[in-house]
Amino acid sequence: MNTATITIFTLLMVYTMAAYIPVFVMMPLSTVDNQGRLNNREQIEGWLWQLKNGGTDGIMVDVWWGLVEREAPMSYDWTPYRQLTDICKKIGLKMQVVMAFHKCGTNVGDECFIELPKWIERNPDYFYTDKSGYADHEYLSLGVDEERLFPSKDNSVKRTAVDMYADFMKAFTVAFEQDLGEKNTIVTVEVGLGPAGEMRYPSYQLQDGKWSFPGVGEFQCYDKYMLQKLGAAAHKANKPEFGHGGPSNAGNYKDSNPYNLPFFNEGSDNWKSEYGRFFLTWYTNELIQHGDRILSRSQQVFKGFNVKIAAKISGIHWWYFTPSHAAELTAGYYNTWEHNGYLDIAEMFKKNDVEFQFTCLEMLDRDQHDSGSGPQELVGQTRSAAWEKGIKYSGENALPMYYNQGAYDQIIAQSYVNGRAIDGFTFLRLSGDLFNGNAWSMFCNFVYRMHNL
Repeated sequence: MNTATITIFTLLMVYTMAAYIPVFVMMPLSTVDNQGRLNNREQIEGWLWQLKNGGTDGIMVDVWWGLVEREAPMSYDWTPYRQLTDICKKIGLKMQVVMAFHKCGTNVGDECFIELPKWIERNPDYFYTDKSGYADHEYLSLGVDEERLFPSKDNSVKRTAVDMYADFMKAFTVAFEQDLGEKNTIVTVEVGLGPAGEMRYPSYQLQDGKWSFPGVGEFQCYDKYMLQKLGAAAHKANKPEFGHGGPSNAGNYKDSNPYNLPFFNEGSDNWKSEYGRFFLTWYTNELIQHGDRILSRSQQVFKGFNVKIAAKISGIHWWYFTPSHAAELTAGYYNTWEHNGYLDIAEMFKKNDVEFQFTCLEMLDRDQHDSGSGPQELVGQTRSAAWEKGIKYSGENALPMYYNQGAYDQIIAQSYVNGRAIDGFTFLRLSGDLFNGNAWSMFCNFVYRMHNL
């Protein structure tokens, strides 16, 4: 074999060994308007052609429960999503669809307001509630997962919350049967499991100015059904005094120094106390069981369609460099200096053959001031947890980054580690800004790099 042949062979080997990480782009939250119509269809189609020409693999779109099943139980209108799917099929873009069982309008970056279905009773007992009695109407409490409280089509049978989610997903498979599958247009179904579609409690709420960064947030366990669950768990543990609510010394939404809050600091009545360990174990286990109930049903619904099922965990990076990880605890992630909470989540995802989706891949520790923040380490911890459990891991950016080359570089660094690549990346978010000036060339270069790591 001569030198030229060896050189060509070497180049071919390098090329074939390159990692290809697919890149998707999130559609605007208002892709479908409140009247259930595809918004600015011509503009959307033009943008999607540009994405295709730029090398993008596909798009992600929220399929809003509050729009599709808005008027009556089990009465579904998929029309705008059918139109969008047909556009993607024509252009040759793949789709990730989010089963969006939450309300839009109360989270960072929300640009529109989409309620839950009209027929869902706004009974405060059905929603996550804080210690002050405020019920957050963004997403139904996991306390009603198995409670027969909700109407069916003819109202002859009451459904549980999990039944409603499963019925919605089943109706989706009927409407898009020919489009589902690895070789078809819809390749991934991300199942919403909480506020903003993430598996968490609504511990940091923006509405009415309740929370601001870097507040520790508040525990959300005071609705009727959550308190019943807590009381039963305390009784089973022979500690009935533990069953009356969350910690009373954990501060408020905006408290921005966990060292000033007894529960998150050192002392006899803190997160490491007998009560603290009991409560945090119960609180996170309820969240994980909630995810398990819905994801196990989703696997039944989508069995045989050859689509990837995914679920998203929130990137709560502030106060990561403190022993208690206060902001993660209130959100339901029992992740401290003494306990790796993301392994527990990854284990449940593995049981249900679910991809671990995570955010804030673009963030650097040094950019998060005075908040004990560790986004780089948090991404590493969640990625390691997923890989240790043998499941797929994909990422997103948490905030807009159209002109931020450093953010693109950081995503690249987090996407290929020790010779191993993550399974995909979804860019937040499609808008006209993406195609302006240097933003578009930076994005196209990023896509090329992700395809050739």
